[in-house]
Amino acid sequence: MSDAEPDKVGGDYVLYDGACPACSRYVAATGLAGCGDRITLIDARQAPALVAEHAVAGRNIDDGMVVAIGGRMHFGAEATRKLAEIGQPATRGRALLLWLVGQAPWAGALYPALSAGRRGLLRLLGRPLIRS
Repeated sequence: MSDAEPDKVGGDYVLYDGACPACSRYVAATGLAGCGDRITLIDARQAPALVAEHAVAGRNIDDGMVVAIGGRMHFGAEATRKLAEIGQPATRGRALLLWLVGQAPWAGALYPALSAGRRGLLRLLGRPLIRS
């Protein structure tokens, strides 16, 4: 997935951890990479100023991704739900993944476990947290 240059962000975007395989897979499953100028995908590790801006607003990127749509910020479980709503998955498997993580009745309650799992996965892979 090719990410836009962080300094060219304007409008709608997804800010996620590009070094996290789970985060990258979920964002890839949305099919938004092919949306051109409609939604910008941003690897948080390449956008420290944007990460810091969200941290000041109480959105720590190590606790969840951010989806900015129509001037509204969606964070954590709300962000995965929004991605499931706007996603354009190419396969049934990807659509199922989006539903399971973003829209299923248990998705909101499951999010803290997924966030903790992300931290554990990064630790296992020897990758640091982003830490704004």
